[in-house]
Amino acid sequence: MHLAVFNLLSNAVKFTGGRDPAVITISSEDEPEFTVFHVADNGAGFNMEYVHKLFGVFQRLHRMEDFQGTGIGLANVRRIVERHNGRVWATSKQGEGATFSFSIPKQHSTEA
Repeated sequence: MHLAVFNLLSNAVKFTGGRDPAVITISSEDEPEFTVFHVADNGAGFNMEYVHKLFGVFQRLHRMEDFQGTGIGLANVRRIVERHNGRVWATSKQGEGATFSFSIPKQHSTEA
């Protein structure tokens, strides 16, 4: 999970590089069956028409010249979260920032 959060924060820092001020927020929600985490920024954002491509290996929605990266960070996030039986998603408005979210099921004790 550490790597997943690190990748999301790294992306937020990368895509807010041209903002003054850059704003990145981390928040969570406590739901009955799972915990939801959000990493939001006021960076470049992306076109929601292509959101389905975000979590694929080597899928880029920005030019390599504009934002450096290998194209595997969000794919790693998805793989890590799914291995913990969670799910990951993103919302954005191009030019106004993005929010990346993931949910992780809570562990329930089976002891009586």
